[in-house]
Amino acid sequence: MVTTLKEEINELKRELKIFKAAVGNGMLALKPKQQAIDVPKPKVFKGARSASEVDNFL
Repeated sequence: MVTTLKEEINELKRELKIFKAAVGNGMLALKPKQQAIDVPKPKVFKGARSASEVDNFL
């Protein structure tokens, strides 16, 4: 049983070395996916200024 555990530990150490090398080379670097943002469009200007319309828009 001890021999089996030692072999498993050695295998895990080998895998860890591989993973560290991959991360060090940037192979596993993830780039965030860009998403489109839906921005509300303001209403057409009708000549009157209203603070409440500005507040509602913001």
